[in-house]
Amino acid sequence: MTERLSPTQATLINRAAILESHRADSLRMARRITGNQASAEDAVQNAFLRLLDSPQFPTLSPDLIRYVRRTVANCAIDVLRSAKPVSELPESLPNTENPQLDMEIEQTLGRLSPDHRAVIALHLGEGYSYREIADALQIPMGTVASRLNQARVEFKKIWGES
Repeated sequence: MTERLSPTQATLINRAAILESHRADSLRMARRITGNQASAEDAVQNAFLRLLDSPQFPTLSPDLIRYVRRTVANCAIDVLRSAKPVSELPESLPNTENPQLDMEIEQTLGRLSPDHRAVIALHLGEGYSYREIADALQIPMGTVASRLNQARVEFKKIWGES
């Protein structure tokens, strides 16, 4: 005899399948923000758990994508804020064809504040527009612009120290 799923179980299974289809993109984005695979996986797992339980889980595709991006970005920032410094090399290095320069750039990015690293990762790493970053992080576009500017200034300052 086959057991019937309750509506709640069916909803969770459906949501899990939908979220799983966004796992690769979510991991890539989280890896750009956190700088390493383990932290990215933690952030995506936390985000997906939040999304599974969310009463506001959207059903329309554009809203769903924005909602997933926003939740993953916020969880990645949370992971960065709560993390102790990690001495491992990041999974994704810039590609300048100069390994030493790549490592120095990634180390400098790793010293940025979590908010600055997030906007840099989303804008330069993922190619997000200011509007997409604002949606993902739930901040005004003006804040995106100012954080990007502050991140560039902070990067140059740190770069000059090394």
